[in-house]
Amino acid sequence: MKFVVSKTFALVLSFFLASISLHAKANLQPASILDLPAKDKYLLVAEMETGRLYAFEKGSGMRLNKVAEYPISIGKQGYDKRIEGDAKTPIGVYRVTSYLTDAQLDDFYGRAAFPLNYPNAWDRLNGYTGSGIWLHGEPTDKKTRPLRDSDGCIVLSNEDIFKVQKYLDVGYTKVVSVPKVEWKNSKDIAQSRAEITQAIDGWRKDWMSKSHRRYLSNYSKEFSDSEKNFSQWDRYKKRVNGSKRFIKVKLSDLGLYAYPGQENLVMAEFYQDYRSSNYRSKGWKRQLWKKENGEWKIVFEKGG
Repeated sequence: MKFVVSKTFALVLSFFLASISLHAKANLQPASILDLPAKDKYLLVAEMETGRLYAFEKGSGMRLNKVAEYPISIGKQGYDKRIEGDAKTPIGVYRVTSYLTDAQLDDFYGRAAFPLNYPNAWDRLNGYTGSGIWLHGEPTDKKTRPLRDSDGCIVLSNEDIFKVQKYLDVGYTKVVSVPKVEWKNSKDIAQSRAEITQAIDGWRKDWMSKSHRRYLSNYSKEFSDSEKNFSQWDRYKKRVNGSKRFIKVKLSDLGLYAYPGQENLVMAEFYQDYRSSNYRSKGWKRQLWKKENGEWKIVFEKGG
């Protein structure tokens, strides 16, 4: 006996499968973004291989909703910048540092530009050189723009650079540059976020405990703050923390980014309120956490 599928059943099944597919896609998020500071409403992700710039808006919880997409050009020699003058676009997490208007720019940069903080901490730790990496427009007489066309900057049309501007909060907004956007289930991202957040809170509590052994256990032997290595940091912090009768540390506005192109490396930034028996300070701090033998350790730390 043959089993005949009715048109109605086939239609319902098709709708059901499509609904499952849409639900699965809705739960996918860009893997590089684990958490955003409360102040950051938007974030940009530049995909090098396809030449696309995506604008995401932070929704409820940590859900990121794609709100815009623009074509871009990258370095003539591709991406993964490491050397000054290599005509490559860097891979990493960067912050928009300023805004340059049409009146401040040569025509080469189009009608607006937004410099980025390349080289960042990770770039400097690895000895990457170069400067002047911007989001910017194109010359007014430009007719066509291939994917690989810049000296290392991320280039948009003059029309699009002004559209992107509404998603940028100078000094805060991040531009995450990736070879290709990796998508992960929101539950997996939440798990990663919880794991690194727990490590950061453990570091904070160990610092407040005034136990130098516990505090130092959060740091990698590869640690550097660009001025002191692990041994120098050990001696410095033992002397400084040992002079306090008490230490209180509060953290807020946490941002977490699984660093593009790296295994088990997370960039953390937060606003730190520090108070001790003889000193008080408030300000931003940035750290790089690396998983070593199953444990998260700090490889870089710097305030400001």
